[in-house]
Amino acid sequence: MSQLQGNTIDIPDKYKPIWEASLPLLKQGRPGDDEHAAETVANVLRFADIVPFDPDVLIPVAMLHDIGHSAILPEHFKYVTGSQKVRNGKLVHMLAGAKIARDILSAVGYPSDKSSEIVEIISMHDADQLTGLDDWRSLYDTSNKQVFHDLDSLDRYNERRLSKMVAGGYYGREQMLNELRKMLDDFFYPEFRRLAQEELQKLENIESHE
Repeated sequence: MSQLQGNTIDIPDKYKPIWEASLPLLKQGRPGDDEHAAETVANVLRFADIVPFDPDVLIPVAMLHDIGHSAILPEHFKYVTGSQKVRNGKLVHMLAGAKIARDILSAVGYPSDKSSEIVEIISMHDADQLTGLDDWRSLYDTSNKQVFHDLDSLDRYNERRLSKMVAGGYYGREQMLNELRKMLDDFFYPEFRRLAQEELQKLENIESHE
């Protein structure tokens, strides 16, 4: 079991060694990375019957996809050059995360064929947020990549994540809502786009009452 803001998520036993190995590193990353990982796992479990995917791939991906942030210290960002440092940092965390994930999966004895696909997905899961890619959608060339893209994106459409982004100084609230509106076009599956639209409506209603 994993406690998350008063709720309990039940991680199947076969994945618990991965979760136990990843959790300390997730806590070293950005504030809330451990919560985001747990919530993404919960979404994978919740939507298992909506679209087809391989849970033996996507549950570990959900646990491990942002673990690369644990390897990036604030002072490292002076080496991440360019006008879009935060976005370029996305590439760094994907590559670092793929290496860390490979080591964890090897250490717990996870099947090598599944591990290879997990590491590949982690190495490119935020490709839609990189600059200079004309056709980022072509990189999501499997159903597992597309499903995980949508589930990872869906977790951005909640008040906790929105408030943390605003508090972190990345955007003002209205700017962040505009980003979420634009991101609706990026979903691969209409089922997940519809859920994101419903959650966005709730966030907009909160905004209108403030």
